[in-house]
Amino acid sequence: MKKWSLLLTLGLSASLLLGACGDDSSEANAEGEKIKLRAATGLSAQHAWWAASMEPWMERVEELTDGQVEFESFTGGELVAVPDEAEALESGTVDVSLVLPIYQPDQFPMAEITMLPLNHSDTFIASKAWKSLLESDVELADGKTFSELQFGKFKVFPVSTTQEYSISTTGKEFKSAKDVIGTSLRTPSRIHEMYAKETGLSSVTMPAVEMYDSLSRGTFDGSFYSIADWTGYGFQDLFKYTVTGINFGHFNTFIGMTQEKWDEMPENVQEAMTQANEEIFEAGAQEWITRSEAAIKQNEEKGGKFVEFSSLNQEVQDHFNKGIEDTWSSYAKLLEDNGQPGKELVKLWADLVVENGGKVPESVKNLK
Repeated sequence: MKKWSLLLTLGLSASLLLGACGDDSSEANAEGEKIKLRAATGLSAQHAWWAASMEPWMERVEELTDGQVEFESFTGGELVAVPDEAEALESGTVDVSLVLPIYQPDQFPMAEITMLPLNHSDTFIASKAWKSLLESDVELADGKTFSELQFGKFKVFPVSTTQEYSISTTGKEFKSAKDVIGTSLRTPSRIHEMYAKETGLSSVTMPAVEMYDSLSRGTFDGSFYSIADWTGYGFQDLFKYTVTGINFGHFNTFIGMTQEKWDEMPENVQEAMTQANEEIFEAGAQEWITRSEAAIKQNEEKGGKFVEFSSLNQEVQDHFNKGIEDTWSSYAKLLEDNGQPGKELVKLWADLVVENGGKVPESVKNLK
């Protein structure tokens, strides 16, 4: 009995020792364990945000983690359609995605702020202002920042905005204010609808993918659109008249994952994702400029005409500029009426745009 008791004691001790070793080994393996993440977008694989921002970000994360992180990618609505990316993150359908909050004003009512028309801006100015807004520690309401109020459920990685939106038509020109009034333009956001109302434009709402056929048939005159994004839809073959030198806002996005998913990531992976985002940010902005230059060249070869805003009749300039000022006020009021800090947000955005080299209406600077 003594012999069996001794053997049992030795066995238990060995088991405990092996178990302890096993726990240490398991913990070590967990720290270096492969992490596979599903990444998706409803946009095409050729879209500038995916090709010049999301893909390089994923590749750099994989490099910085020595292959510890691997991404499985889905594009073109294969797994998630626009604008369902945020919902797909929350449901766990995907782990990381490009989120386009402007398409969901009911869920992200203040995200449209970057679409406000400006007196001067470009892709780099707006992108830096957008990044600053997402990272701002300024409290807008209830002790919360912009990101906390809008994207509190998500870990947000800023991505460049689009190039500035312009007005382009299939041929109609603006030689007087009367030419502006009644012109039918596709409006991509609530802010553009507001601007259209302030300036007497006729607003048309439809997905970008349906625009080519409608423009070809002459259903409406033109659109607010980013020149850099024309080639994805063939608009460089249709637009014949574009006003440049006046800015009708920038569409925004961000690379996002749920805060819960982010908290699961090991510290080295979090550091890699943050570093990768900083490294790809400016290159992503440059891509919009590069694509714009190519689209302009193609359009001019097909008879397209680009007109500098400052060369337009003064009456037309005054008409457009008044619309810019009125739209800022209308947007602030819309948010305030719905319980959001519209004036505080508008003032913050104006400050960030100016800090990064842009120009906003004089009346906005004096907003109280």
